[in-house]
Amino acid sequence: MNVLARVRARAQARRPIEPQLTPDIPLSPSAVKRGLRLSIFEGLLSNIHITVTSGAFLTGFALLLGAHDFELGLIAALPFVGQLFQFVGAYLEARMGNRRMLTAVTAAGSRILWALIAALPFVSVLGAARLPVFLLVLAVSQALIGIAGNAWTSWMSDLVPARQRGRYFGMRNTITSITAMSASWLAGRGLDYYRGAQNEAAGYALIFTTAVVCALAGALLLTRQPEPPTRRSQRVEIKSLFTAPLRHQRFRTLSLASAGWALPIGISAPFFNAYGIQTLHLSFASLAIFSIVTSAVALVTQPLIGRLQDRYGDKRVMVASVLGAVLLPWGWVVATPTFMLPLWLNAAGSGIFWPGITQGWMNLVMDRAPAENRGAYVASFGAITGLGTFIASLLGGAIATALGGTLIQVGPLALNHYAILFVLSSLGRACMALVFARKL
Repeated sequence: MNVLARVRARAQARRPIEPQLTPDIPLSPSAVKRGLRLSIFEGLLSNIHITVTSGAFLTGFALLLGAHDFELGLIAALPFVGQLFQFVGAYLEARMGNRRMLTAVTAAGSRILWALIAALPFVSVLGAARLPVFLLVLAVSQALIGIAGNAWTSWMSDLVPARQRGRYFGMRNTITSITAMSASWLAGRGLDYYRGAQNEAAGYALIFTTAVVCALAGALLLTRQPEPPTRRSQRVEIKSLFTAPLRHQRFRTLSLASAGWALPIGISAPFFNAYGIQTLHLSFASLAIFSIVTSAVALVTQPLIGRLQDRYGDKRVMVASVLGAVLLPWGWVVATPTFMLPLWLNAAGSGIFWPGITQGWMNLVMDRAPAENRGAYVASFGAITGLGTFIASLLGGAIATALGGTLIQVGPLALNHYAILFVLSSLGRACMALVFARKL
């Protein structure tokens, strides 16, 4: 009997180890409802950090540290690091099976690094090295938020009922936009005050520290939010994380279309705020007001966009929104320091058209990524899109640097190197609208 037992044991040892799966017990309706409600409150807090550490505030801080056009393009390209690290998120999700803690820990780690960034202007011993250190810390922050974003998207794909995604995210984005408006206005006024007092660094320290505190509170709420069960594999095929999404024809088409869209957006996005600060001589409060107008308009349009998506489909709404976004860069081109009406129209138009694009991408990814190994699909989408953004941002930075000092007179318009990029962006958006209509 002992010999027979040893033979059986050896046979068992030679068998491949089957993945161990967690019990597939769905959440109760009350738990789902509580999770959706907590996600809104988490979004309110996290959106403060997102608002204050991006856009004009990120551009202004980089300029404070001595950044030039190429560095501004590089900063816009750094999210590609985060999108590559989404594959790490997909791997960890498959191994751990706990998207809640993975999201909370990596999101908190990413955002707490901004406390270090806030201190950089005061570390005089670094001298000119402060800008490279800033870029390095920002890259690490993007890597961590990439892991968090992958796990969060997979988590919310399972939590939000498919037929309610348009309405739910429209409502969530509407509510979090209120936070964005308040944060943008207060941060802009605070920075203008400290700039007037010749102590701009202290202004950034204040708003970044506040953003960190809010982000940590949001991470705490993430730990309280219910998570639908997910299958956890003890053995994860690394190869499948890369190949499975590429073999899925509809998802591959979606990813390539997103990368194509990133090109006309990425070549111009890093320079709108720089153009406003340097060419149009706008204050941070003025830039914040335009952002607030966009958010205020979006408060009205986002719920409507969600209902239209649920009724007519994400593709149709996205194509219509992209067509509207074609003209938005021209608001910056025709504006002058004494003629700001085009920027007001741009701000309102952004609130009308961008929700259909941003919500559309999210909904399409959730719809086309299969439940099995969804994290890998989200990671693949992020990486392919990020590659387009990375190339476009570096290309935009190189073009802006090469065209520095250029001024082209077209009728009454004087196009400097930034404005030329804005025109190219508009033309690229028009081309992508046709691609979306035929291929998505």
